[in-house]
Formats: sequence, structure tokens, C-alpha cells
Amino acid sequence: MNPKKCRKMLNAIALLVIIIVFLSNIPLFNLIHKEMIYVSTFLIIIDIIWGFIFLRCPKRKKILNFKWSSQSICYNCGARLDD
Repeated sequence: MNPKKCRKMLNAIALLVIIIVFLSNIPLFNLIHKEMIYVSTFLIIIDIIWGFIFLRCPKRKKILNFKWSSQSICYNCGARLDD
């Protein structure tokens, strides 16, 4: 998988978790607060697993850095990630 697509998926899942956490604090959703927190925890775990599986250098298949969302080269081998 392309590292840019993978980062977009990771960001989308993280945004969904943030929305669920904010919605769980609204009094209207007070009855399902625990379930919403469980779902957001599950999504965070999926997000981390997704990153470890798919966020890899296309040349050497080593894991890329999670915190650099605008990374355009692999810090291990120098391969371009723009393709």
C-alpha cells in the first residue's frame, strides 16, 4: 500500500475516534457512553495495527515513522515515498 494512502487512512480513523469521543460526552448519548468509548478504543487499536502493517518503506519494507505525516523519504534507506 502507498504510504500516502496509509497515512490518509490513519488520519481518517483518528478523526473518527475524536468525533466519537466528543459525541460520547453529549448528554443525549449518555446511555451509550460506555459503548462509544469501547468502539473508540477498538478503533485506536485498529489504527495502530494498520500503521504497523501498511506504513512501510516501499523499497526495504521497514516501518516508517508514525509522527512524520509529511515524510517524503524513508529515513532508513533514503527511498522516495511519493509514488
